[in-house]
Amino acid sequence: MESDYLKGILNHDQINQLDAIERHSVNLLDYTPRFKYFTLHGKYHIKNLFKIIDLLHNAGLELNQDQAFLLGCSICVHDLGMVIPLRDFDQNALFRQPQPADPANLELLIRQIHHELINNYIENHYDFLISLGLTPSQCALIRDIARCHRQVDIDKTYGFVRSVGALLRVIDELDIYSSRAPANILQDHFNEMDSTSCWHWLKHNISDDWMKGHNVKVDHTDGHKVTFEISVHPPNSSSIPYWLTQIRRPIQRVLHDEGSARSIFDVWKLHIVIKTSQNLSSQLELGEKWHKIHEKALSAGRKVILVIDDEVRKLEDLFLPLMQDFHVIFSQNAKDALDKLSATKVDLAVVDLQIGSGFQWTAEETQDFKMTGVKLCNEIFKLFPETKVGILTGSRYNITTVEEMDELEFLMKKPVDPEYFEREVKRVLT
Repeated sequence: MESDYLKGILNHDQINQLDAIERHSVNLLDYTPRFKYFTLHGKYHIKNLFKIIDLLHNAGLELNQDQAFLLGCSICVHDLGMVIPLRDFDQNALFRQPQPADPANLELLIRQIHHELINNYIENHYDFLISLGLTPSQCALIRDIARCHRQVDIDKTYGFVRSVGALLRVIDELDIYSSRAPANILQDHFNEMDSTSCWHWLKHNISDDWMKGHNVKVDHTDGHKVTFEISVHPPNSSSIPYWLTQIRRPIQRVLHDEGSARSIFDVWKLHIVIKTSQNLSSQLELGEKWHKIHEKALSAGRKVILVIDDEVRKLEDLFLPLMQDFHVIFSQNAKDALDKLSATKVDLAVVDLQIGSGFQWTAEETQDFKMTGVKLCNEIFKLFPETKVGILTGSRYNITTVEEMDELEFLMKKPVDPEYFEREVKRVLT
């Protein structure tokens, strides 16, 4: 167990039990044959989570013995639920439908089933925990805490499950250490990887590891506060905003949208903040191979369609047929869309008219966001002239203004006939 802090809390028997659970988990996780190019979830991931616990302790986190033991056990077993499914099913069978190419969307779908898988696995494998001397009630708590590292509603849980589960969810999301995706393996095998795996491996390689005094800042002037500042070093400087956003978004969601930060503060009075740092970020030129890795991660080597709509999940079925020939990615607001346009060459942007700006523009500048899509189209025409633009909207506002845009490839109103839409997109891109 790679945590000096936890070792100082636990007794001799608990340390031995935890070491045995860790060995059992590592033996399974390090040799999972399916999806071998997803980032490593075995010994390196577990080691990193213990590192993050020590960073939080330096910022003021103080666990009692029960909390420390349950957290340590849950760190070791929280990914075991993926072992059997990843071995026995292909991707479509696991996720129950064909998947969009956008790695961020695939991450969301993994979240939606991960807690079910860990629940099923531990319930069917209590024997290895019981054989180490754990009680049935401890096994149940470890199962429930481990489930909390994904989709489970933290606010509907209780006691240790709520507090320790929230802590596990946060440290799991904070693991962007490069050790989870060894650079030499990425360089040697990126051509064999699917683009989603390539995206995840690259994300870890271009991110700074968490280091106190560098991108981890502790402040004790008013209680206990720790700030994690994300910094990246991609091969293209234009993609820095994109990567900062992609890494920050899921951590921010876990902290605030899912209530983990509040649950942690309620119990330990520790305030956790996540920020992005342009100052600590920079382009890192490591050679042509890394540019190829970057291109594959963002485009899969195919023409790219960027769908900009605040209800993208409702459009996935419309774009599934196009994913056979094109790399389809999604944005829910104008700021995210502009970041993605800067990060990679987009061949076609499909824009909804009434979308949020992502703080790119004010409500006044966009007529209460009714004109965000129009403003975005004009920005694309100006900044990315090689990107073709089409509009797919259900908005009733300013259609006359849009019809006057000579640069548009098409203007369609929702609902649209899927076969007609597919033909129009292929006409534009071929």
